[in-house]
Amino acid sequence: MLTDIQAKIDALFARCPMLCGFSIQDRAMLPIQLDDRAIPDADLFITEIGIYPKLNADLQGEIFDEITLLISDLMYEEPMAYSVLRGRTFARILH
Repeated sequence: MLTDIQAKIDALFARCPMLCGFSIQDRAMLPIQLDDRAIPDADLFITEIGIYPKLNADLQGEIFDEITLLISDLMYEEPMAYSVLRGRTFARILH
């Protein structure tokens, strides 16, 4: 399962070359004002998105949507992914 998740995260970074990293937290650890960042049906939130160079709001929104869709799909495919994703930070690996 962890290998599958990492492969999908790696594919996300390949699709979004400006994405440097992001964190995922559960609802209990965040203030209520972040409800707009909730991942549907996952009770997880995307936080600390790093993008370089800085993009306009529309392009940042597209990257946010890509991350949301990926995490939502992972939760649908493998409900145990919650425990793997919660509290983790994912960062681009440079070679």
